[in-house]
Amino acid sequence: MSRRTLLLAALLLLSSLAIAPVSAQQSPFPGVEITCVNDDDEHMLFLNPDSSGAQATATCTVENVSPYNEEVEFDYDGDGLTMVGPETMSLNAGDEETIQIQLSSNSLASTIYNMTVTVEITSVQGIEPPDFFAMFLPSDESNIVAQVAEFVDLSASLQPNTLILSSDLMQDMSVSLMITNNGNVDDNIDVSIQDLPMLDQRNIGWNITNSGQGNSIDSAGGSATYTLRFTPNPSMDDESFSISIRVKSEFSNSDSVYITLTINTTAPEESLLDLTAMNIPAWAYIAAGTLAVLFIFAIILSITKRVKSASQVHLDAMDDDEDDDFELANLTAAIAGTLGDDDDDLDDFEFEDF
Repeated sequence: MSRRTLLLAALLLLSSLAIAPVSAQQSPFPGVEITCVNDDDEHMLFLNPDSSGAQATATCTVENVSPYNEEVEFDYDGDGLTMVGPETMSLNAGDEETIQIQLSSNSLASTIYNMTVTVEITSVQGIEPPDFFAMFLPSDESNIVAQVAEFVDLSASLQPNTLILSSDLMQDMSVSLMITNNGNVDDNIDVSIQDLPMLDQRNIGWNITNSGQGNSIDSAGGSATYTLRFTPNPSMDDESFSISIRVKSEFSNSDSVYITLTINTTAPEESLLDLTAMNIPAWAYIAAGTLAVLFIFAIILSITKRVKSASQVHLDAMDDDEDDDFELANLTAAIAGTLGDDDDDLDDFEFEDF
């Protein structure tokens, strides 16, 4: 065994037998220290969710507290997380280095992880101690407490996404709004219609009901179904318009989902005499009324003339009948008959009787 190796072994043995504590900067023996802090200098390090899981970066400081050049080796215990960092490092006497450790999780569950980073001296002044003395090499460790950040991932779908409101049928129509929470924390939500003035202007009624109890949706795929019901009014126009429906998270006020519903309205069927649907100006009604009055007056006048004419014809016929009864021939016959009767009477008084 070489003299340098014996010297190193002696130092290791003395360091392990030291009873009274000595300041780390004043210690004549090999030594190393490691301190890990979170990025935000707080106790908890949060892993940020992304498309592949959750990620974070931890920062640790490694310090050589001895007057010797040292080679160190790192070991990681992720407590279920994946930890990727440097495996070895060379530290000159009194040097301090910073390392970064990448943390990742395939699970988005909001679990707390207690991880450990261990640093151990593998050689001093370029000398590796014999296996017997390896157990005496100084080491240090630091803990990192991490958690996947709580988040809400809301999605929404409409069935159907288009509906028809009829002024003739006057039947309520409804759509189903299904909301899913793919986040890792339960959430209370609020469902609202963003374009209420469009419904109010058309006098269309509406209401929203929830099929479940309350407005809470469980995490990790929990869902809830809402029913949006609309009531038509009897005087709608033929048109199509869209309204926006907002699903708002209570856990994160800025986390909202918007979905669009298209509404088609139909006007009542027009009858042949439905003049209101023709948009006829007022002056046309006045002119039509005047013509109607003149037409009626002409009909009345014509009927009056016909009645008078018929009456006159009837009176003339009656006069003709009376004239026919007293024609001259008839009158002569009547006189002759009367005279004949007188002659007979006169014959009774013939003059020869005197």
